[in-house]
Amino acid sequence: MIRSTELEVQVEEARLKLQDLKRQLREKRAREALEEASDENNVSKSYYSDSRDSSTDGSHNDDDDDDDDIRNGSSGNGVHKGEEELPPFISAAKSLTKEEIERFSRQMLVEGIGAEGMERIRKGRVLLLGAGGLGSTVSLFLAAAGIGTLRVVDFDRVERSNLHRQVIHPDRRVGYLKVDSVYWSCQELNSGTIVEVKSVRLDASNAEELMKGYDVVVDGSDNVAARYVVNDAAMRQGIPLVSGSAMRWDGQLSVYGYGDGPCYRCLFPVPPPVAAVGSCNDTGVMGPVPGCIGCLQALETLKILAGAGEVLAGRMLLFDGLRANMRVVQLRRRRENCIACGKKEENNKTLLELAAERPEYDLVSCGLTAAIQAKLPNEARITPREFYAKLRSVKFSAPDSLVLDVRTKEQYDMAHLPGALSLPLLQLQKWHRDGVLRDAWMQFVQEHSVGNVDCKNVYVVCRRGVSSVAAVQILLTLYQEKEEEKEKNEDHINSDCKGNNNDVDDGSKKTSLKGQFRFINVDGGLNRYHYESNKKFPLY
Repeated sequence: MIRSTELEVQVEEARLKLQDLKRQLREKRAREALEEASDENNVSKSYYSDSRDSSTDGSHNDDDDDDDDIRNGSSGNGVHKGEEELPPFISAAKSLTKEEIERFSRQMLVEGIGAEGMERIRKGRVLLLGAGGLGSTVSLFLAAAGIGTLRVVDFDRVERSNLHRQVIHPDRRVGYLKVDSVYWSCQELNSGTIVEVKSVRLDASNAEELMKGYDVVVDGSDNVAARYVVNDAAMRQGIPLVSGSAMRWDGQLSVYGYGDGPCYRCLFPVPPPVAAVGSCNDTGVMGPVPGCIGCLQALETLKILAGAGEVLAGRMLLFDGLRANMRVVQLRRRRENCIACGKKEENNKTLLELAAERPEYDLVSCGLTAAIQAKLPNEARITPREFYAKLRSVKFSAPDSLVLDVRTKEQYDMAHLPGALSLPLLQLQKWHRDGVLRDAWMQFVQEHSVGNVDCKNVYVVCRRGVSSVAAVQILLTLYQEKEEEKEKNEDHINSDCKGNNNDVDDGSKKTSLKGQFRFINVDGGLNRYHYESNKKFPLY
């Protein structure tokens, strides 16, 4: 049975095909109209000439020579039958057609582009990695500018949360492959640009093959691992890399590996800690910011292809949308010992073979949390379906249960479960670092908890089940007892909690789940909760 999404794809393809046929029909009619007009003009000239010949007044006119030319097979412009007619126009760009000159005339009038620069753009081949916030803008402007070939690589599908910034995808394409949406939009905008799409995940095994034969690589990816793979592959093949990023109100742009400029690895030989790296998935982004950076990426790409202006190599543009500020800073020079672009770089190994030596190539998806969740004991985990069943049975209000939301305040305010209490992970981490976790937690509970029971189940939730695991791991340290404190029975946290008399051996010390509270991680977070339990909860 054909799925509805497959039928929608076929409908979209048929719509674009019909549109292309209509365009061809218009062009055909226009050519026929010109030919008919030309034929009528020739007939008119011939009739006029014959009528002049039939006159008997014997008078002579200066136009008689032209009439003789027509009767003798001349076209009236000095070219006789058998002679080659003059071309309708001559351009420094020999490969450009009349239609292309008309279409891109405003671009060709710009200093540094001209006819020859436009011809180089029309012959240019660009590889675009990512069809998201940056890539959607880049692809539209490159197609509109008339580049010859655009290859787009992305494995993801269009989600509703993409639409505010990924302007190439209309609402009706939610659920479609992003590369298909890019193909349709670019072809609709300019059918003269060849658009190739690859719905694959870029990694060390395919990066070099995807780049072969291309003039410029544009990086629109959104994670550090992909940036290292893209950079190293591009540098090995000597292809300039136009790199951009956008997060919150801020954006960055630079061109790597162009001329004597440094590459990405020259600036960052070692990737930053995972905790220090954010993405628009976690921190958010204002829609126009990737639009601005994407436009500038397209501009730098066109400059490289046309050989125009000063390319942003060895420099970085910093954009601050919140303060309406933009500045360009100088970057350090290329490292001679850089393993990607330096003189000592060895190309006798493939990028895939080098991956074993470069752990930064590991593409860890934000949604791959199984390994993280496995660090928790089974007693400290619950599936979203089980979690929903428990809370629904008591209408999300039970004296022996507490839902702890460890997302940021912005995410909590956007949408949270009924009765859930907000305690951001960053606050928990600060309590832990400052050595006040026990007292601060008890104070938090006293201020927010309702009901007085011997044991309270604390269900910890976040967006994807990553931050909640970190929170549970911190909260479980409340039960790490020193030998001299085991016999003490004064603290509420060490009182027995029914049904939880389990120890977990982490190889160095025992972690007990005994106590007044039982901390339970909701696996997969609220996103998995949406898919498995309650689709009425917003997915973002």
